[in-house]
Amino acid sequence: KQWYQRRVRGEASLKTGSNDKIQQSQFSLSEQFLELLNFAARTLIVGGRLVYWLPVIRDLYSSSSIPQHPVFTLKYNCEQTFSKKSARRLIVMVKTKASSEEDCAHIVGDVKCHGQYRELYFGKN
Repeated sequence: KQWYQRRVRGEASLKTGSNDKIQQSQFSLSEQFLELLNFAARTLIVGGRLVYWLPVIRDLYSSSSIPQHPVFTLKYNCEQTFSKKSARRLIVMVKTKASSEEDCAHIVGDVKCHGQYRELYFGKN
């Protein structure tokens, strides 16, 4: 639940022990992965690895739709197929340099394969 919480004032934080009011907001799946990469860029040591599962709609997936960050290099990208329609990809990234204030996570390709995963997977076809 902490990933879905943003502070009303100040920047997003995982700490919930302060007196700031917490506002619940709905993140898209793509936004959650961008937040994850930005957090990992700030906290991991150089040489550290970030490993996560990325759910995708197989027909819409391309390697350019993997979230990227300037301080990370993609090491592994392995698919685990669930069905003809969906899969999840094991993404392993290595932090190759120190993070700076200007560095920010981004997605180059189409985010529809995971950004709207829930709607596309459970929606009517």
